[in-house]
Amino acid sequence: RTVHSYTHLRCLFYGVARQMCDTARYARQMLVLGPLAQETIRESSALVVGAGALGCSCLPYLVGAGVGKVTVCDGDRVEASNLHRQVLFAECDIGRNKAEAAASRLQAMNSDVALVAVPRHCMYDECTSDLVEKHSIVVDCSDNIGTRYLLNDACFLAGKPLISAAALGIEGSLTRWGKTGGPCYRCVIPRPSSLEARRRCADQGVLGPVPGVLGALQALDVLRYLSKLDGMINKMHIFDGTGLKAFGLPPRRPTCVLCGEAQTIESLQDSKQWALGQGLYADFDATLCSFGNPLPSEPVSLPFANEITVIDLKKIIDTAASLTLVDVRDPTQFAMCKLQSSLSLPLRQILEAPDSASSFLRAKTALDSPIYVLCRRGADSRVATAELLKLGYSKACNVIGGLDAWRRSIDPEFPSY
Repeated sequence: RTVHSYTHLRCLFYGVARQMCDTARYARQMLVLGPLAQETIRESSALVVGAGALGCSCLPYLVGAGVGKVTVCDGDRVEASNLHRQVLFAECDIGRNKAEAAASRLQAMNSDVALVAVPRHCMYDECTSDLVEKHSIVVDCSDNIGTRYLLNDACFLAGKPLISAAALGIEGSLTRWGKTGGPCYRCVIPRPSSLEARRRCADQGVLGPVPGVLGALQALDVLRYLSKLDGMINKMHIFDGTGLKAFGLPPRRPTCVLCGEAQTIESLQDSKQWALGQGLYADFDATLCSFGNPLPSEPVSLPFANEITVIDLKKIIDTAASLTLVDVRDPTQFAMCKLQSSLSLPLRQILEAPDSASSFLRAKTALDSPIYVLCRRGADSRVATAELLKLGYSKACNVIGGLDAWRRSIDPEFPSY
């Protein structure tokens, strides 16, 4: 007669109970994946970087599928302009940290899942390395080119698979990167072009269902990976608003600085130095204003006298009989919201047709009169101010921080987008 200890019997009982609970809850996906795969999913963990539109679509499916531990990492706060596509959030969440708000909502969906909120951005530090190493798989939902390079490097160095997606307008892409002899992200895109680096949905717009589709596909590929099914490795999937197409990735590049024969990036500190050299940082493109303007490759600096704060600009607006306020955003953004009496003169026109831009300004003001130049965040306007100085407008002034600074410091009701 076999004698079982109390602990052994207790484990047997809870093991059976656990399996019964899994069957009751996850029966539909267990019919597809099998009970062993469900057990693997329950014992796995996923790090989701970004709780924006992609994350808000991906996260509920991971939690609903019963992934044992889900960590959400995001340093942003919920804004009203997020709600049309970031469907985990409600109006009452505006102002809350996205990671914390998402984790709170998700925990109510599945109490069996351990949810962890990390209310900060991923940076080139030990915290990011630790997060990556402690999870089975990493999902890049940041849709941020700087973070994409960071996670590519961190995951390769830790030997973790990375599922990355991006969405803009009515298009998007999805790729899984991993140590399978295939390329890493750097093999395909060794360095960011100025065009790619500035493709941001905050400036170009995006239809909510597009990141919804891509985020759901990210969750699907997580489940395929954890279940050891064939996945999207070594392929890039492109969604164009009507369908999905798969393209094979090129082979690993021998000269890649991360996974090639002449590897120079052996740690996140090496990655950080590379990023700084490229003008990148984990959230670097949050400082850029618009997409499609041919910005110079080197940072633009201005004399102290040719920059002005929004507080000083407000004093001038309140006291001056007239002033010339030039908005260099694209016409679509200008039509959405603008400061009263501002003139629209897109940066692209200043850079590509300076004579035309100068003629426009001469009809409005004199060469030696003050011109206050602003954009969304103060980056494009700095470039525009430098160009106007070259054209002879010696009193052109960049408005530091742009319309975002105006909303923060002067008018909280000014639209945020």
